[in-house]
Amino acid sequence: MKPFTDYLMNLKPTYEFVVRIAGCDNFNEDMKQKIHAKLDAYVVENFGSAKRLPIKEHADFPSMGACVVCMMEVTLKYPVTTVQLRTVIAESIGLTAASVMVRTKLEEANYDPVADPKKAKDGSILNEPDMAAESAQDRVGQRRVDSMLKELSKNTRKHEFAKTEKTPKGK
Repeated sequence: MKPFTDYLMNLKPTYEFVVRIAGCDNFNEDMKQKIHAKLDAYVVENFGSAKRLPIKEHADFPSMGACVVCMMEVTLKYPVTTVQLRTVIAESIGLTAASVMVRTKLEEANYDPVADPKKAKDGSILNEPDMAAESAQDRVGQRRVDSMLKELSKNTRKHEFAKTEKTPKGK
């Protein structure tokens, strides 16, 4: 059996994070070096290249609107919280903390942004927030089917055909 110190020496935990920076239209190598220099306090094991995400409204930055977001992966040897890492990165490149989002790899894998349902322009009523009210229950389910059938029975049209007129053959 191995002594405990051997197990402890073989244990080398790493802490993986995914960093997203909004509004980084001009993200360059200099900014990356500034971030890397600040993160050296936590012993950087891996610092991935910055990837630009498509310009769109990102759920991480709702107040920014449609913007460019750069994403990179960082692996550190010393433990740090996401809030600390977010603050360090924002300060290193001179941005506000609201433009930086940091998650662990596990949080990123489980992250599923859900957009707020917007009102449909086609008049559908299922996305309305007041559907839970009792008055709205008449507009869905079996009650709606019954009311539609009643409306259809009232609106049955009798088909009227145009009268046939005799036209003179001599013309």
